[in-house]
Amino acid sequence: MAFDHSQKRIPTGLIRAVSSVTLAAVMLTSAAPAAVFADLAEGAEQISISDEAAVPAQVKLLAEAKYNSGETHPFKHQISQLNIRWTETEGADSYQVYVKGGKYAAYTKVADTTDLSYTVKGLERIKTYKFKVRAVSAGAAGKFSKVQSLRTARINYDRAGWKAMCRIVYHEVGGINDNMWDAPIVHVSDCVVNRFEAAKYLDDPTWAPYYANYKDVQSMIYNSGDFMSDAGLAYDGATYGNCTKTVKKGVYGALYSKVMLSGEKPSKKVFFWSNTSYKPRSRKIAYSYKIPWGYFNVWKEYWG
Repeated sequence: MAFDHSQKRIPTGLIRAVSSVTLAAVMLTSAAPAAVFADLAEGAEQISISDEAAVPAQVKLLAEAKYNSGETHPFKHQISQLNIRWTETEGADSYQVYVKGGKYAAYTKVADTTDLSYTVKGLERIKTYKFKVRAVSAGAAGKFSKVQSLRTARINYDRAGWKAMCRIVYHEVGGINDNMWDAPIVHVSDCVVNRFEAAKYLDDPTWAPYYANYKDVQSMIYNSGDFMSDAGLAYDGATYGNCTKTVKKGVYGALYSKVMLSGEKPSKKVFFWSNTSYKPRSRKIAYSYKIPWGYFNVWKEYWG
């Protein structure tokens, strides 16, 4: 690129492209008139020239994707994997992912990636982990994102399993969506998850043999005879499309041991429910309530 001696100016693009060290070399070797360098020094007051790398902006993490999306909690791997996602960050060449929790006693870098998401594997079942991410560019690291806390699940499930759990809960509470029915929704959800967890993850002597032939939660629901068939649920209007957000919250809370409805804490001790008020004679703790089909009756709770 040639200097325009008549205008005694240096093109802006050239000023931005060279560092202060390079400028010194140019002054020693170039045949350009001294007036040109005087103008260059004057231009430096208007355009900042620095050896320091630009620091990327702070990373913004995307919120947890709950329910049936599989984004944050990868399908069939919810007990051991969590997927962290973030938006594209200004000035970033790559990103560093840090995790704390479980075997990670302190924040530990688990990934350098150019992607906008990262799946952390090998995690513990029903464990809360904290994540933070920062952007990196030319050796300069930006500010860490806000910390995001995520929890692994009690059982693995796929999209069909998620829908089956929501459908049976929706059916058993009669499609109720009023918040006075939050407790029945929570504990019917508990029953479904507790049975499958006991059979497949805890090797419970009662449930493991009983559900040995059912590999996933939907086959337990549709085929075991303890719940209801796919066709039967559809006949009664318990399709996934009809499932309310309240039901989905209840099922999610049972899967991740989180309080989601009216402060009602999920219970790992609930294994039975009934839509008539009676107390089953079982060593297991049971939950029972009445469904107000055609009349009003407040739910009741029985501890065995």
